[in-house]
Amino acid sequence: MLRIKRDLAYRRIAEELFIVDAAKSELHELNGPAAVIWEGIASGKNGPGIISDIVSEFEVDEKTARADLAEFTEELLRQGLLTNANS
Repeated sequence: MLRIKRDLAYRRIAEELFIVDAAKSELHELNGPAAVIWEGIASGKNGPGIISDIVSEFEVDEKTARADLAEFTEELLRQGLLTNANS
């Protein structure tokens, strides 16, 4: 299960989601499916729940939503914004 790294602050303002990593002095801006994925992880949703949210909000097929989820979560893990709770 993926979790948001501790000590990150995030907030949605209109259509944008901002993430502050104070330890690295970094600000990340998310929108579209990326913001939906982040919020899904933050609320404890599993992969299928997040995929369903992407499909309904952006009217894409499940295959596209699944690829978006995999690609974006891999990037968040590389950047150290997510951790894998199973590790």
